[in-house]
Amino acid sequence: MQINSLTLPAANRLVADYKKEAENITQLFDYHPYKDFHKRLQDVAEKDFDRHGLTNVLHTLNKEWGAPEETLKQIERLNDQQSTVVIGGQQAGLLTGPIYTINKIISILELAKQQEKLLEAPVVPVFWIAGEDHDFEEINHIYCPKDDGDFHKLKLRTKNIDARKKAVSELEMDKKELSKWVEAVFEALPETAHTRDIYTVIQEIQQKASNYIDFFARLIFALFPNQGIVLVDSGNPAFRKLESKCFVELIQNQSQISGSVVKTLETLEKHQYPLAIEADTSDGNIFYHDDIQGRILLNVDESGNWVGKQQEVSFTVEELKDIARNTPWKLSNNVVTRPIMQEYMFPTLAFIAGPGEIAYWAGLKAGFHVMNLQMPPVVPRFSLTFLDAATKKLVTKYQLTVKDVILNGVQATVKDYMERNGQQEIDQITEDVAEKIKEAHQPIREMASEMGDDIQALSKKNLAYLLEDIQFMNKRFHKEFEKKHSKVLREFNQLEQVLHPHGGLQERVWNPLFLWNHYGTEFISQLTAFSFDMEQGHWVVE
Repeated sequence: MQINSLTLPAANRLVADYKKEAENITQLFDYHPYKDFHKRLQDVAEKDFDRHGLTNVLHTLNKEWGAPEETLKQIERLNDQQSTVVIGGQQAGLLTGPIYTINKIISILELAKQQEKLLEAPVVPVFWIAGEDHDFEEINHIYCPKDDGDFHKLKLRTKNIDARKKAVSELEMDKKELSKWVEAVFEALPETAHTRDIYTVIQEIQQKASNYIDFFARLIFALFPNQGIVLVDSGNPAFRKLESKCFVELIQNQSQISGSVVKTLETLEKHQYPLAIEADTSDGNIFYHDDIQGRILLNVDESGNWVGKQQEVSFTVEELKDIARNTPWKLSNNVVTRPIMQEYMFPTLAFIAGPGEIAYWAGLKAGFHVMNLQMPPVVPRFSLTFLDAATKKLVTKYQLTVKDVILNGVQATVKDYMERNGQQEIDQITEDVAEKIKEAHQPIREMASEMGDDIQALSKKNLAYLLEDIQFMNKRFHKEFEKKHSKVLREFNQLEQVLHPHGGLQERVWNPLFLWNHYGTEFISQLTAFSFDMEQGHWVVE
């Protein structure tokens, strides 16, 4: 396995300026993303954390998910007052979701490994599973590649009526439908020397899993058996119980937090940065979990009460504080308060972020300060593109570069190839013939116009029929042309499918299962054994 860095432009202008250390953006963060870890370690050491309560919950959760011994050892290290964590998170996608989930975990592991060596202090890698999220539609599918270069969206169908309202952690798994879905996935999977073993692993996980979070966590441990990654489900009631005090403070400071975010977003807008989130001073930034109506986002009305957007529920400030103190599992965070809660719960050395997360964290610094917290260093995760031997051969064959195909795809190359091989001539000739037919037909239409409306209409229809026949021949010529060049077009489709799927990066479409099936069970171990430079944003794996 060869791994080489590749310089690609940033996903958006804000992220580009962040990496370039533009003052407009750096002032919105408390630390430099790569240089302030010693300072951050000292700052974290001055804060108190419920390490005992946290390690107990993490130990219970991870053991329930069948965590390997290395993970349990990492959890115990959190009892060390000098220890910190490198943390990042994602939703619990089926079969882990797109490759960027794996990229994020590898980034977490890499930075934790590097900083532990440099700081000479324990650094624990933690992955935050967003189990409190209720958007099941975002995680209930994967894309399976088709022979024509496109993808088939294979969606898990479930009869669970709560799938759109309840947090994923609270959803009952439809085991029968999941089993059908897994079978359909493997039908779409090319048979390799690794397929049967992978199928066995996933079958065992599926049988042991009690819910979708469990299914996700067990698969992560199957992929990362020796790396010590620690998992946490943000939707777990025991974990939320530890969040109780922070929820109370978030309720007390609602107006200041929301006001600060609105003000920062106005600053970003002045500098013409696209806004990653919307905010209003009435935002509660907290969800309430109702047993019947599901997860309800709360706002603060003019009288100071906390209400659902559709008036589903209403609480006074004191009533909501009582919920936070006595039943905190009935509350969860939104995009604004989740980072604050993460900082409250974990002694965080650094947060590993994707491009979208960097964009919305840029609006949150003042909100952290309202809670007497600092925003941790926000370190951009790296991304990986996997280049198999067959695809690499095609890149060479058509004298392309991997970078150009990743960025732009091959459609311009296909167009140029088709034109050079005569496709344009088809349109030119048929258009010329159509014009000559119109010219030759003109006397007929003129004669018909002198004989009455009916015959005039018939002459126009006659011309239309003749032109339709030419258009029919045009389509047939194109079909035969594409048939003649089908092998080349198929190869271009393969390049697009592997390196520029859906017009973007491979990591946003492809599922790791297809890599696992191609490279075998050791591909993650090979990746995590490599020393990545965190400041290099993209890597190509051959």
